[in-house]
Amino acid sequence: MNLQELRDKKGQLANEAQQVLDAASADGRELRAEEATKFDAIHDDIEKLTATITRIEKQASLDAPEQRRSNPIDPNPNQSRAMRTGKPSVEDRALAFQGWCAASNPSTVSDITARHREAAQRCGMSLDQKTITFRLPSEALRSLHPEDIRAWEQRLTQVDTVSPDFGGHLTVPDEMMRPLEVALLQFGGMRQVATVIRTGTGAELPIPSVDDTSNTGALLGEGAEHTELDVDFDQLVLNAFKYTSRRVGASVEYLQDNAINFAGRIGSLLGERLGRITNTHFTTGDGSSKPNGIMTAATSSGITTAGATTITYDNLIDLKHSVDPAYRALGARFMFNDTTLKIIKKIKVPGFSGDTAGMPLWRAGLAANEPDTIDGDPYTINQQVASGTNSRAIAYGLLSKYIIRDVRDITLVRLDERYAELGVVAFLAFSRHDGDLLDAGTHPVKYLTMG
Repeated sequence: MNLQELRDKKGQLANEAQQVLDAASADGRELRAEEATKFDAIHDDIEKLTATITRIEKQASLDAPEQRRSNPIDPNPNQSRAMRTGKPSVEDRALAFQGWCAASNPSTVSDITARHREAAQRCGMSLDQKTITFRLPSEALRSLHPEDIRAWEQRLTQVDTVSPDFGGHLTVPDEMMRPLEVALLQFGGMRQVATVIRTGTGAELPIPSVDDTSNTGALLGEGAEHTELDVDFDQLVLNAFKYTSRRVGASVEYLQDNAINFAGRIGSLLGERLGRITNTHFTTGDGSSKPNGIMTAATSSGITTAGATTITYDNLIDLKHSVDPAYRALGARFMFNDTTLKIIKKIKVPGFSGDTAGMPLWRAGLAANEPDTIDGDPYTINQQVASGTNSRAIAYGLLSKYIIRDVRDITLVRLDERYAELGVVAFLAFSRHDGDLLDAGTHPVKYLTMG
């Protein structure tokens, strides 16, 4: 293998090692014995490749003067290396981001090598720029199941993303994208059930709707004229409200020791923070300079429980049947927080006359990919849904009618001077989102109120 192939192989191995860590992190556990063995073996291979690459680079540095004499003139001096060499490799993006982080502080600038600068050039960015803009995938991750994550990643690798300019656009390494996307989904219950639309700009996004439920056809006599019946159209307009992750600090020492892995770490931190705040607004936002949350936009079922901690079987059945059967047939589900789930799990329903024990209304899904259910319907846990007296504690209906709008471009900012005297570099991200329930008057989602 030549030098570039060795670097590509090293980048692939680094990705494999990160996937082992991410799998355990997603399950909230330590590495299993076989995973730890695999992880160590991968890094053994990485160290061997690194040693080989270092030897080749040392020899190349000795040969460089002779090469310059034999090729004194660049045939395309005005063409960037990124354009001549094609799409940057995984390692190119990792090295470019490492160099970008190292350029943040005088103590780490000396760690930047020619390889970092060349990788940055191939990625179309400058190590001195203070911001990087990267683009979310057009298709959002919808499930945290490992097979679904792998399928999503596979689709991403088939899309050739090319930088539209050479100002550092779309240059953040792939290792940052995956943990950010996973964190957005993991810390945003609404993203697991809503319809997510991603747009290239933040311009107003009108979504048309129509309520034609009260209109019918007509019986027409022979030779008689029919009367026109107009359809009333409406539209839901989604905006793009600006969010910030706030500052995430990293010590100079941490960047020196972990700059390559820092991409995944900062991706997780930014995704968690953005996921939490946006999920709160997608759930309970009042629509005033922020998204209109689903619990705000939903329609009251007119059902109120007998107390703040009391939910009956009849309450849930009445809530379900307050939603139009057409929506129930299309995949309706419940949504509530974990405290409410605890109450519901204690509800038991007699299975026959004289049954004093009853069967739990909550049923565990036992087959592969089969969800737990309540009276046959799946549910989503969203900790931002309220509980307690007078709260809108349970939503039910076709939750996919809630539309989340993401602007695909996210800006990552590096703050070099702000905490320089502390030996800390700060990073923060800006993103834009909106959300609202698409309800043409047919009320696809309704809520139950606690007494």
